[in-house]
Amino acid sequence: MSPTTPAESRWRWCSGSAITPAGYPLQGFRQPPQGPAAENQPTPAGAVSEEKSPEVEPYILCRDCRHPVTRVKERIAVNGAHRHTFANPHGIVFEIGCFKRASGCAAVGPASAEFTWFAGYLWRAGLCAACLTHLGWVFTAAGGDGFHGLILERLIEPL
Repeated sequence: MSPTTPAESRWRWCSGSAITPAGYPLQGFRQPPQGPAAENQPTPAGAVSEEKSPEVEPYILCRDCRHPVTRVKERIAVNGAHRHTFANPHGIVFEIGCFKRASGCAAVGPASAEFTWFAGYLWRAGLCAACLTHLGWVFTAAGGDGFHGLILERLIEPL
């Protein structure tokens, strides 16, 4: 891959894979230039120096495969609470947590209003995008507003 701007020419693409401190594989990441020539180069726009590197918020993971599902900052309250306990029509009880976004959870199947736990919302099953474990439900209102209701015992939350 060839660089397109002078700033990009000072960065190189790494092929292969690396593991982040949290244990997630990365492929095709960029590394800053190394050595004396790098000291005289301006920092590319948007780059963060090592001294001011912000803490990366860890992911909430799928318990079965450890795939990143969402982040703690995505927790929301719906009907006054983040956590809810419900039973489905078969009597199976679920404790769910509500999240605004969950990029590692894929909605599948047709939207349904039957037995919805949140009035005004349709639901679809939500599966782990990596291993297809049932993680919960994706709730969507008529206006397009929505959230994920994830089964808390099927997640690993950061310490």
